[in-house]
Amino acid sequence: MYQKPVRCFSPMGTDYSVLLTGFEPFGGHKTNISQIVVLAMAGSRTLTCPWTGSPLRVHVETDVLSVDSKGAQRTSERLHQGERWDAILHVGLCDACEVPRIERLAQDKLHMRLPDNAGRQVLGATIDDAGDRGCWVDPTVWVTERFPSTYTISVDAGAYLCNETYHATLKALCEVEGSTPLPSPALFLHLPGENHLQISEAEDFVMTCLAHLLRPYPVDPVHVVAAAVGQPDGYLVTRRSLDETEGGCWEFPGGKCEVGENWKQATAREIREELELEVKPLHPLGSWYRIRGSDAFVIHLVSCTLEDAVEPSLSVHDAYEWISASGDASLSWAGRDGEMNAFLQQHIKPMLPTHHHHSSNAHR
Repeated sequence: MYQKPVRCFSPMGTDYSVLLTGFEPFGGHKTNISQIVVLAMAGSRTLTCPWTGSPLRVHVETDVLSVDSKGAQRTSERLHQGERWDAILHVGLCDACEVPRIERLAQDKLHMRLPDNAGRQVLGATIDDAGDRGCWVDPTVWVTERFPSTYTISVDAGAYLCNETYHATLKALCEVEGSTPLPSPALFLHLPGENHLQISEAEDFVMTCLAHLLRPYPVDPVHVVAAAVGQPDGYLVTRRSLDETEGGCWEFPGGKCEVGENWKQATAREIREELELEVKPLHPLGSWYRIRGSDAFVIHLVSCTLEDAVEPSLSVHDAYEWISASGDASLSWAGRDGEMNAFLQQHIKPMLPTHHHHSSNAHR
């Protein structure tokens, strides 16, 4: 994690404890590269910090998951039973991939192209009807040269067991969190088959991925929450007053997590203070790292619902808009908020109703 968390279940002499999971073979496969790689990684290892090159002493706990609903829920259940790790990396096989694929998003979708190993085949269903869930690290800033092969960053983890497992783990981490800004990070990594990636290269890739999960950024960032407040008119964005930093630019409203405050508490407080709105924070959608001058921030975009059908009362902003699914390309964005808006427009489709577009350009 970005701040030194309480270490649980770490054997003596190691600094970090991580959980690494793979899957049993499925769908006619005799082997599964994720199972082979994960079993080879168990025990104490020394990883390399991707930014400084310094050693990271890590105890890797491994778990091979069954390809059925029990396997998909296993990590979630362990978290609810009180087990904790500094990072969780789920690894799975992607038949169609030629290079590794880092997944940023777990979709609220289950559409199984073939039955799982228990004979279950769910088609056209949502997982919990609460929407897609994003990880809370930003792999777009990771050091590509540190990885042993090229890779892609994806927002489509499929609609099979891999996606179901990822969704369950991200959900559980939010449900069992404590007072740190965000829970320990979790990520899903899809590996191509052995005909596209050698086992040794796959092991190196997994180790590099774990090192980035434990040290995701070159500078320890301040944690900032940004609310994606959804309602029938779309979602809310606000314009910074001209006397503010990046004045006149548009952003998702929010602010810094205070000491001892988690993402959920910070989001509700910031929106209440800035806009006099009561929102219910649901879950993170994704994270964006940013350096501004000598300061480093990671902005966590949080899916929220509006508790009361009222309009914002502006204090630190001079305008607001409800952006519909069609978007508004003419807005000038602060920082990486334009990327966040594009992410919502392109990927979080359930959040984007196509109702009318409303705006206000005056203080209320």
